[in-house]
Amino acid sequence: MNLKNTLQKTSDRIRLARLKEHLKKRQSSIALLLMFAICAGSFPFLMRCSVPQVQKTEPTPEIEEQLEQAPLPEEIVHEDLGDEPVVKEAHVSLNELEQRVQLGELKMKMTQLDKGESVLTLLSREDVPTSERVQIVDGLELLINLRTLRPGMQFIFFKDGPDVVGVSLMTKDGETLAVLREADGSWTPFSHTGRVETKTIRWQGTVETNFSKAAQKQDIPESLISQVTNALDGEIDFSSDIQKGTEFDIIAEFKQTEGGLEIGAKQLLFVGLKSSSLQINRYAYTAQDGTTAFYNARGKSIGKQLLKRPLKAKARLSSAYGKRKHPILKYEIFHKGVDLAAPKNTPVMAAADGVITSIGRKGSYGKYISIRHADGYQTAYAHLNGYRADLKVKSKVKRGEVIGYVGSTGRSTGPHLHFEVIKNKKVVNPFGNNKTADHQLKGFDLEQFQFWAETVHPDFKQHLAGKIPPVPGPKPF
Repeated sequence: MNLKNTLQKTSDRIRLARLKEHLKKRQSSIALLLMFAICAGSFPFLMRCSVPQVQKTEPTPEIEEQLEQAPLPEEIVHEDLGDEPVVKEAHVSLNELEQRVQLGELKMKMTQLDKGESVLTLLSREDVPTSERVQIVDGLELLINLRTLRPGMQFIFFKDGPDVVGVSLMTKDGETLAVLREADGSWTPFSHTGRVETKTIRWQGTVETNFSKAAQKQDIPESLISQVTNALDGEIDFSSDIQKGTEFDIIAEFKQTEGGLEIGAKQLLFVGLKSSSLQINRYAYTAQDGTTAFYNARGKSIGKQLLKRPLKAKARLSSAYGKRKHPILKYEIFHKGVDLAAPKNTPVMAAADGVITSIGRKGSYGKYISIRHADGYQTAYAHLNGYRADLKVKSKVKRGEVIGYVGSTGRSTGPHLHFEVIKNKKVVNPFGNNKTADHQLKGFDLEQFQFWAETVHPDFKQHLAGKIPPVPGPKPF
């Protein structure tokens, strides 16, 4: 019995111990859960208490001024660790080269791509070293397909003494392309649209002795004075029609780069002459057929006399037009032109605006040029010593423009120009009254011309009316 009681008591103690242990574990779990809940709930409050809230405020003008004036921290360079400062790259600019040309520090040369010539050949012609030619071509190829370049495209070379430091060109779309040499000898490509502007300039003055001196006094370029005389030559006589007191009005256009450099020569847009006996207003206009002429405000171009002695020097008539005894053949033969004796290499001029139809040797004529003009006229120039370098068949030439030089090639006894005039395929006397007909613009061409002319000169409507309209008197009440 005692043993039974003892076993029972022992079993009860074991159960009680196990119950206490289980209860203790449960209390510990509950305590952990309570602690976790308390911490999670109090975390935002603790964060607000521990981290002060910063209120954003706009800086006052005084603070902004202090910030602007505050010096930037200097860059720390650890040279012992191989560290190097950051250096801003400096490149040569096209503006810089153009400005140096204006200051006289660099020279500028304009040249064009000839027929059958590549850019490499052009660079060779300009004495660019072989190693640099390759770099320039590589730079240009990054900007444009060089196969699309056509003969006649203008290139500009910037030279520092004999060395080329930049090459540029302008595409037909108005984009400037260039390759510029850096200080380290490398070449950098450059491309920019719209950096070349077309501008106009106007001169007004009064003739005191003669037109050329009055124009020079106004600092009008020689090339533009020549354009004026060529535009009106054959219509007026500059030596007799323009006298003291004649007023002149000239407008021209030119192209200027972003760097202030003028590209090419000034082109005449308008010329006006006014005196008691003279009233001339002429506008340059290119018609739909591609021909450029000078028109009055009503769209009419005045016919011009062909030059009778197309030489830039005084020439002696050594053989007239008509029958004569040939100085070499020694028998009578019809002389189709006139012979004008002049020193060798005297410049020969085109007798009128036209297109070259033949240039080269032609039997007894020697070196020969023929030009087709308006109204069925054609002129021929023989026994030349040479031709202007850029001329070829289909080249357009202006009246008074140099085309070649006096020589004695072919069947000739000495230096002279043999000059012929053909009218409707028949030879005529070069000293006769050979004049191109007046031409009147019509339809679309006339509309376009007058719209354009009004933008050129502020007094176009007055030129169109022919005189200033009278101011009507006051009406009676």
